Parts: sequence; C-alpha cells; structure tokens
Amino acid sequence: MALATGCCLTTAGAKSPPTDADDILDASKSASLAGVVHDEDATAADLAADATYLLPGFIKRDITLDNLRRRFGKTNVSVATIDGAEGETAKGFVLFPDDPARRAELFVQDEERLRGISSIRVSGDRSRWHLESGVRPGMSLDDLVALNGKAITFTGLDWDYGGSVADWNRGRLAQRAGEPVFRSVSLTHRGSAPAGSYPSGEEQYRSNDQRYPKQGSVLFVGQLMVSFSEGKD
Repeated sequence: MALATGCCLTTAGAKSPPTDADDILDASKSASLAGVVHDEDATAADLAADATYLLPGFIKRDITLDNLRRRFGKTNVSVATIDGAEGETAKGFVLFPDDPARRAELFVQDEERLRGISSIRVSGDRSRWHLESGVRPGMSLDDLVALNGKAITFTGLDWDYGGSVADWNRGRLAQRAGEPVFRSVSLTHRGSAPAGSYPSGEEQYRSNDQRYPKQGSVLFVGQLMVSFSEGKD
C-alpha cells in the first residue's frame, strides 16, 4: 500500500509561493483558490465526542487549513513535514501533533499551495480516530476478522508496506464498488511478539493460516488510511 503524499503542481514562470501558510490557504488572497470552499460550516467540534474522530467524517478532499483550524482549534492544526514510506517525506497538515491519541496526518495533493487533501493517516494503538465500520487502531486481528465476518488476506509484516490488508474476501468490510473514498487498514505487532508467531515478508497470508495460530491475538490494527479520488466527492 503506497502512501499518498500528494504532488507539486508548478507552472513555468510562476512567482515564488507565499511562505505563510495562512496566506497560502486564504482564498481571498489568491485567484487560484477561488471557489475552493468546503461545503460544510466549519464550526468548532466537540473534542470530547467520539463522533468528532470519525474518518473521513468532516474531512473532505477540498477542506482548507482555515476550515481545519476552525473545526479543531488553531493550536491543534499545524503545517508540517510528514514521513512517508521508503524514507520519503511530504508537506501536509497534522491534527493534534502532540497527542498520540488524536494525532492525524493529512497528505495534500499540491504541496506548493497546500491545497487538496489526498489522504489521511492515523497510526498507533491508542488513537481515537475510527472508521464508520467500527474499525479502530488497537483492534486485534481476531476482532477485525469477527467484524468482517470472513477471513482477511494481508501482506507479511516487518517491511514498509507490511501488514496491509489486501483482500477482505467479500466480507462486511470490503470496499463498495465505485466509492470515491478508499479506506485501508494495516496490521502491526508489538516488539514483544514471540518469534514466529506472525508471518513476515512481502507475500500474502490469510488470517486463518494454521501456521500462525497466535497471529489473531498478536497482530492488531496499527494504521488506518483514508484516500480521496482526484475527482469531486
């Protein structure tokens, strides 16, 4: 599963972009951003409510920095360089950067203008963010299989794309055809996981693989990613 890190759209002879993030995202100061307005009222969220941390929820592909700050609080949204796969980095937004339970990383499609959300990533085993299906970070593989209703196919662990769910095998969590928002789940394990208790490497494995009878309790959801199509939602 490749991480969406957005792309830089440049035009020959274009002037250097402004350096202040608030100016970049202020549509009133840039004709190129005219009409880029989120279709929901960015009112302040109840930060104690579980519904606030639904993915994608309030966050849409055309949301702006200003909307995010109105929704989650200015001090809770920062512009930052985000780590990607294979040593790559990308510029984007980070929600609640100092709180592991609420941190979310937003990759943008246009890093130069900080415009257009391409994907949202949350990681860890304590995150409050969750999918509408009920999938949450920290959920064991056994619980994930139970929620899906069928065995799950995933890549082996311990590499950059390790633990990525490759096939829900027509279970309840399978992506619906034609849906513009793609939701992906990756499994991980703790450092204390017994050797040989889970598969590793780039091959694909199933959750009911009898060679790894303990993997259902050893592996857990370590990352959620929501990606938006390039077209309108």
